[in-house]
Amino acid sequence: MDERRRIQKVGYNSLAISIPKQYAKEMNLDKGDTLLVREDMDGTLRLIPSTRAKEAAKAILRADQAGSGEMLTMLVVGAYALGYDTIEVVGKEPLEQSTADQVLGAIRRLRGMEVVESDEKRIVAQSFMDPTKFPVDSLVKRLQILVSRSLDRVIDSLDLRQTAGLNEVSRIQEEIDELYWLISRQLLVALSRRELASSIGIESPLHASGDRVSAKTLDEIGGIIQDAAEELVRLRGLRTKMDQKVAASVQTLAAKTREAFNTTVESLLTPDIKLIGKSLALVEETMQLEKQVMDEILTTSGSGYTRVLVSYFGQLARYCNIIIEISSHRLLRKTSRVVTVQQ
Repeated sequence: MDERRRIQKVGYNSLAISIPKQYAKEMNLDKGDTLLVREDMDGTLRLIPSTRAKEAAKAILRADQAGSGEMLTMLVVGAYALGYDTIEVVGKEPLEQSTADQVLGAIRRLRGMEVVESDEKRIVAQSFMDPTKFPVDSLVKRLQILVSRSLDRVIDSLDLRQTAGLNEVSRIQEEIDELYWLISRQLLVALSRRELASSIGIESPLHASGDRVSAKTLDEIGGIIQDAAEELVRLRGLRTKMDQKVAASVQTLAAKTREAFNTTVESLLTPDIKLIGKSLALVEETMQLEKQVMDEILTTSGSGYTRVLVSYFGQLARYCNIIIEISSHRLLRKTSRVVTVQQ
């Protein structure tokens, strides 16, 4: 709806514009209702009906058109991430038990979603979550803690003597995935319900894309760590022994990778030029160390298999560069001792 409205003078000092009739009708607005007026970064004013009851968004997924249980569960997760309050899975015929189990399993992993109806042809899940209780930065901090914990389990098992802690890595990754989906949902809720954006921690829709990329990067880093854990379990099963000198070098690389990762995420949550610079330096040190360890492996007989493990730490460091770039963008949002922002 694009309409030109002339500014009118009201009283001695106030200016006013009228609201289009069609908009007032759609928003169920009447005389005496209030509007929240919010200024965006580009200077536009946004009108948000503060008395308007938001209708719950609903997605109906047709099981017979999805093609497989895996595709159907992917659509369920996608509908959740897109912010639908109600997700309904229906079939022309009774749902296969395996498909129903997959859908119910996926819903159980979606935070705030509960199954409210279920029969042989239909599964209905509804969100009972208050979005304002989950600020995005708090969720990112939780992601950092989980990824770091998962990385610790891998580091503790690098000598292949004790790998029991690796069993926890898959469980941690499931929680990481859940948090990523929740962050995706929160960001889209902030974009569609602008009155909630500040409570969720989104200052402007311009920032949501960076937050989404950061969350996805953390999720991918968790996946890299899980791959490393699975490789260690496989090597332990083969009764592989690692050269002690090489093992010490890999331990050093892993510790440096962990330091680079934690510092990088801190620079994202608290953008500071010194912290960002430290992150850049640590990532560079990690990648240089990766090359050194690779060279050492090439000169050590029987240690070729460790190149796979070393490459995982290199991948992790490279993903940190993505987060550092977003951290620098966050730094540029506001005036600081480094930059002056003029609107």
